Amino acid sequence: MRVADFASIALFSSSLGAFAMGLVALGDRQDLNAVYWLIIGGLALRAGTNVLRPRSSR
Repeated sequence: MRVADFASIALFSSSLGAFAMGLVALGDRQDLNAVYWLIIGGLALRAGTNVLRPRSSR
């Protein structure tokens, strides 16, 4: 496996954790914390997919 695969797996698992923290914060009615964690989860998920996206040859 390449290093990029491990980085992508780490980013994906951290995004799952951030989404879970966001859902817990929503359940506790902590809106600002929930928005923060959901944004962090989305950014980590996007970064994890961008790591594995093939680069163009141009």
